[in-house]
Amino acid sequence: MKRKGLMLTAILLIALSINSHAQDKTEKAWRNFEVTLTGGASMPSGSLKNWNDSMGAKSAFNFGGSGGYFFNDRVCLGGYFSYVQFSMDKYSLHYKLYDIGAYAKYAFTGESKFEPYLKLKAGADFAKFATWAGPNKSRLHEISYGAGLTMAIHAGALYYTSDYGGIFLEAGYNFAKLKDKKVEYAGENYKFKDNISYVDIKAGLTVFFGPEQ
Repeated sequence: MKRKGLMLTAILLIALSINSHAQDKTEKAWRNFEVTLTGGASMPSGSLKNWNDSMGAKSAFNFGGSGGYFFNDRVCLGGYFSYVQFSMDKYSLHYKLYDIGAYAKYAFTGESKFEPYLKLKAGADFAKFATWAGPNKSRLHEISYGAGLTMAIHAGALYYTSDYGGIFLEAGYNFAKLKDKKVEYAGENYKFKDNISYVDIKAGLTVFFGPEQ
């Protein structure tokens, strides 16, 4: 999915949020906040998977957390942090992504213990990538590049294990605009060669905090 697809999804999510707010503006939400912890696996795609042939990224692990405020039972806005570390096909160094930003979530509430949802994220991605550096570019070093815009869309489902929390599973597509980001290392300038995209699967725990009764 490219940026156009993410933009269309953002428009859909905003429309759902407006409609939900119009329907529920007279209702009192039972939950005010959510806090989540996540962990899972990430699979590289595009140029990241085929990075300089033998330097292509392999499947990674990820973890992170988030916290958000519910405007009603369906619409939540908040902030998040995530970390992804890809290993390499041939070498022992890594490709690391530190992602921080904001998210909008729309939950499809009902009577079931399962609650599907859509989530859209936007923020900044800080890449620390294994790069050939030094004299004649003969050694690999993990170099930190400038931050780039990141966008993601996730779909998932929460299973309630209690009135105020549960476990969830979600899958998503992530895109980071890192092409041409520059950094100076050991007196030389380096430029990031392409944008980054990957797919992830996450499982985690969600705790809700509702209004005092």
